[in-house]
Amino acid sequence: MSRYRGPRFKKIRRLGALPGLTNKRPRVGSDLSNQSCSDKKSQYRIRLEEKQKLCFHYGLTERQLLKYVRIAGKAKGSTGQVLLQLLEMRLDNILFRLVVEYYSRQT
Repeated sequence: MSRYRGPRFKKIRRLGALPGLTNKRPRVGSDLSNQSCSDKKSQYRIRLEEKQKLCFHYGLTERQLLKYVRIAGKAKGSTGQVLLQLLEMRLDNILFRLVVEYYSRQT
């Protein structure tokens, strides 16, 4: 399975806070060059950023995410809820949550 191995804080700064991935917080107003002149985001940009957050947070590739979306679409119930349930049931995600919980209790 391929995971993003590059600098994580750059991704977090760009995508916004992703809980559980780091304790660092991006400074407010430190990245003014990244903001565009208009505050309004298009629907395409909003969906793209949410998809990128999912892929980064769960360590998925585009193809893996597409497979999970198709499975969630065929299942009964809300597609979004089923998708999140499928992603949370992945073994690597469960182990990640256990490790984070273990180290948070150590401090």
